[in-house]
Amino acid sequence: MHRVLTVSLLFPLTIFSLQGWAENTASKSAQVTVSVYNDADVPPAVLHRAEQRVASIFARANFEVVWLHCIHASAEDAPACNRIDPPEHLALRIIPDAASFMSDVVFGIAFLSPDGTGKYSDVFWKRVEDLHATSNLDLGGILGSIMAHELGHLLLGSNAHAVSGIMRAHWEGEELRRIAMGTLLFTPQQAKLMRRKARLFEAAEPSAGPNPPSS
Repeated sequence: MHRVLTVSLLFPLTIFSLQGWAENTASKSAQVTVSVYNDADVPPAVLHRAEQRVASIFARANFEVVWLHCIHASAEDAPACNRIDPPEHLALRIIPDAASFMSDVVFGIAFLSPDGTGKYSDVFWKRVEDLHATSNLDLGGILGSIMAHELGHLLLGSNAHAVSGIMRAHWEGEELRRIAMGTLLFTPQQAKLMRRKARLFEAAEPSAGPNPPSS
């Protein structure tokens, strides 16, 4: 089952509320480890800004993100890169572009099974560059926001698209404005659900997962 992020370059304003974040900060924090495969050779400075954006988005959901850089991973990190155990440990691959049959407005994909669980997601670098050229938004901010969206699909499961916030299926003028401001976020309800899944994982015995798929 595929979940894809699409962005519309129409620019109507849509307004949503960010109330309830104070409630989130009082809840128990959680942690997610992300194995990153930079197959598109994204410049290190851009990738660093993207990861900072993801960390900031997840921090507002009371999540800590731990990054593993798994292209040319060190001997110390290589074994950890291969232990993909959702929802505690996920894999995200940045690939040069989407398959030719995919729409031009598809920016990423999360691979979900019929029961809504998933480990792997892809982000399409050329689409990020194209949106940067059209909107003049920071490359790192765009990339990080799309990365957070796809990781959100893996953590939230099926039917994760929402009418507002970072999980909105179609990003328009307001969403792009919030990317520029760093305020395109998960809703409080989504944050609670992700933390609940993480706590359930903590109570269960972890199992070793297979290696991430090759590009």
